[in-house]
Formats: sequence, structure tokens, C-alpha cells
Amino acid sequence: MRRVRSRGKIALLALPILCLPALLVAQQPPPKVKVEPVKPINASDAPAMFKSYCAPCHGVSGKGDGPAAAALNPKPADLTQFAKRRGGTFSAKDFEDKLNGMAMAPAHGSSDMPVWGPIFRQMGNEQLRLANLRKYVESLQVR
Repeated sequence: MRRVRSRGKIALLALPILCLPALLVAQQPPPKVKVEPVKPINASDAPAMFKSYCAPCHGVSGKGDGPAAAALNPKPADLTQFAKRRGGTFSAKDFEDKLNGMAMAPAHGSSDMPVWGPIFRQMGNEQLRLANLRKYVESLQVR
């Protein structure tokens, strides 16, 4: 007489094997943001400023998917939607207020997003830096 295994027993044996990857992921430490000193970038080179100052969190494309994004809560904003979230208008004042720390959401009360205004003042050419970075982010907007 031939004995037939039930599928239920096979499924129970396979369950620990299938759950192993999830357990390994759960044991990894949470990601951390690597904090480095700010490197001065030429104030007229907006793409380089964005790549150095903004892209680690907001991503090269500005969509909020930079390498540090996984370690941040709340997640970085999708900068390509900045104007869309404001009725289709890119507000220079709102943008500069964000960079100066005057329009942070309460969740940004942590220092996860640097307040760039004072940093730009220390580097010099603050207004040029703000204007060029604003124009660059404005160029990333979805149409």
C-alpha cells in the first residue's frame, strides 16, 4: 500500500524556509543617514549644488528617492510636485522659506533636513545660491 503525503504537511515544512528572508531583513539595523560636512559648491552651478546638497535625500531626479531617504521619517518630499502641491504655481517665497527653515512641517522639527539658509550665508553668495537652486528645482517640475 502506498502512502500519500498531505499537502498540508509539506506546506508546514516549507513555511519556515519561506519566512527566513523576512526574518533576516527584520534583524538588520535601521538605515542611518551619514552626516558629512558641507562641501562648498560654486553658487552659479545649480545642478552641482542640487546633486551635493539635495539629491542625497530628494534623489537626483528630485522625486524623494535619494540614498538617505530610507532612513528618514517623514520621507523627503517629491520636489517635482512642489508647484502642483501649490495649485500649479511655483512659489519662490515658499521654496526659499523651506530652505530657510521658516516653513517646515512639525515633523521636520528634527534636523533631518538641514536649514540651508544659514549654511549658504556662511559660504557666501546666499541670494545667488537660493535663486539658482530655486530655478533648478523649478525646472524639475512635472508639467
